[in-house]
Amino acid sequence: MAKNSSTKLCIVPIVGVVLFFFNFPLLNFNQKIATISYFITTSLGYIDIMVAGVWMSRLLKNNLMNDVFNIENESFMQETKLIENEYSINLPTKFYYKQKWNKGWINIVNPFRTTIVLGTPGSGKSYAVINNYIKQHIEKGFSMYIYDFKFDDLSTIAYNHLLKHQDKYEIQPKFYIINFDDPSKSHRCNPLNPDFMTDISDAYEAAYTIMLNLNRSWIQMQCDFFVHSLIFLQFSIIKFQ
Repeated sequence: MAKNSSTKLCIVPIVGVVLFFFNFPLLNFNQKIATISYFITTSLGYIDIMVAGVWMSRLLKNNLMNDVFNIENESFMQETKLIENEYSINLPTKFYYKQKWNKGWINIVNPFRTTIVLGTPGSGKSYAVINNYIKQHIEKGFSMYIYDFKFDDLSTIAYNHLLKHQDKYEIQPKFYIINFDDPSKSHRCNPLNPDFMTDISDAYEAAYTIMLNLNRSWIQMQCDFFVHSLIFLQFSIIKFQ
C-alpha cells in the first residue's frame, strides 16, 4: 500500500509538468485541433500539479515517522465525566489522547433500553462489562435474573456481592439456583405447577417444549401427524391433570 502511494506521488507530478509545460508541440497542428489539444493538456497538467502539491503538503505537515502505527491520528477525546442516576451503570475506561493516557467513563444512564456486548471468546466481555452490571445493580438494590452459561462464574460473583450489600435492600432478597445439569447444586421448582398456567396456551407451550426436548429429531418433523398427536396428548395430560 505504501509502495503504491509513493509511486503515485512520483508519477503524478511528472505527468503534470509534462502536460503543462511541454505541450507546445501541439500548437504545430491546425488551429482547431491545436486549440482543443492545448486546452485539454494544460488543464490536466494543472490539475495533476495541484493534486501532487496537496499530497506533498500533507506529508510535510504530518510527520508519520513519529507515529508509525497512526495511534495519534486515530485517537479522539472521550467522555471523562461520571454521570450517575439511580439506574445507571458506569464503566471506567482508559484512552490515549494528545500523547497521554486519560481516565474516562462509559455512562449507561438508561439500561432498560437493553445493552448488547459483542466480542470474541476471551476478549474480556464478562470481566469488563457483565461483572460491573451485576455488582452495580446489586449495590443499587435491584433483583436479578442471571443466565450463568459457565456456571458457577457469574453465580459466585453475584452471591458474594449480595452478601456484602444486603443492607441496600429493604426486604432481604433470596438467592436461588436452577441447574439442570447438576440437580445436586440446584433448588427445586415445578414449572408445570397449575398456578403458573393461567391460559390454555401455557399448557400447550409446556407440552411442546417437553416433547421436542425428549426427542430432538422431532424438530425437523414438526408438521408430522404423529409428532403433533403426541404433543397434543401431552398437552391434554397437563391441562386436565
